Amino acid sequence: MQEELSVKKIEVDFSKCRYIGELYLELKKKLELPDWCGENLDALWDALTGIMYTPAEISIKKTTAWKEIQEHANSIVDTMHEAETLYHEISVTVVD
Repeated sequence: MQEELSVKKIEVDFSKCRYIGELYLELKKKLELPDWCGENLDALWDALTGIMYTPAEISIKKTTAWKEIQEHANSIVDTMHEAETLYHEISVTVVD
């Protein structure tokens, strides 16, 4: 009989991030990714589909006070939704 894995609940908060690098630092910390994990959308995809603990429910506060990085925060969320759709091991919710 196979043991059922518990779903890990993860809260990611981009609200205080002022630089793109801080977005990825928040993700690395909250998703418990290794230091060697890259800080770009391709590395995020790899992390979501093969490195991080799954199954997981990820809640993201994506709104930042910094318009300069909001577009990149949106791209991160889009990548996470794509992984959610194709991989089925994570669920992603955006909160304001």
